[in-house]
Amino acid sequence: MAESTILVLHRKSVNEPYVKEAIKKVKKEGYDLRVLVPFNKSEKPRIVQEAINSGATRIIAGGGDGTINAVVNAIVGDGKIKPDLTLGILPLGTANDFARGCKLPVDDLAECLRIGCEREGREIDIGVLNGRNFINVASLGFGAEITATTPIKLKKALGGAAYTLVGMVKVMDLSSYECRVKIPGEAAIEGSMYFAAVANNHYAGGGFDIAPLSKIDDGLLDLVAIRADRGLQLKHIIKELEDPMNPDNIHIVYRQLAEFTIESDIKLHCNLDGEPMHKKILRFSIRPRHLKVAF
Repeated sequence: MAESTILVLHRKSVNEPYVKEAIKKVKKEGYDLRVLVPFNKSEKPRIVQEAINSGATRIIAGGGDGTINAVVNAIVGDGKIKPDLTLGILPLGTANDFARGCKLPVDDLAECLRIGCEREGREIDIGVLNGRNFINVASLGFGAEITATTPIKLKKALGGAAYTLVGMVKVMDLSSYECRVKIPGEAAIEGSMYFAAVANNHYAGGGFDIAPLSKIDDGLLDLVAIRADRGLQLKHIIKELEDPMNPDNIHIVYRQLAEFTIESDIKLHCNLDGEPMHKKILRFSIRPRHLKVAF
């Protein structure tokens, strides 16, 4: 049984009966779990650091993907030292994309707490964007416009495409943007894009499997984009998604890379694990197997 386990709980979830019940349940079972609640977003790093300084061996992030991102950044910092602790996940967001990508039982909070308290951590990669760490996905081109969940009727209308990039294109009125992808040792990829994402795990936007080949511990980030300058031909896009790494693809760009840069002449809207950013230059890299996560 793990000792010195800290649950950093999003303040909006503190009074939710189902959250209280899950915490009460695991404590009654004998798990040593201390709950800390940051007053606001800026207080999270301080609370996490104090937990680390007090000897915490496990820190559970209780909240959505944005909370997980904040806790990960507080733990990893500048990445110079590999953290000597295990991260757990209590999924309390609307989408819970990272937790779903890890196949955590998102509908059983007590079990998620048990996993966070006792399961051996697995070393996973941490993505880096302009010096900020991310654990799940950085997405460009739909950002805050995408809904967290797809309405039931719309899912039925889209059929199997509902939770793919094709479904995303159908759901959203996407506008294109010009950008350049610079990869060390290769010619730049230039053109107009509807959507681009840099994935460390599979899901974004409320369950869309945007990176079907992604592995969370392969030392690579999956870059996936839908080009706008080749015409929006959904049948062709669907076919290319079945073999995303095919060099003959013209609509889908899918690369697995350790580092690269995306540039634009205008500020790109980027959603980083649920947190918004606006930058003209986005520099991506990876910290291979840098953090232990229980899942």
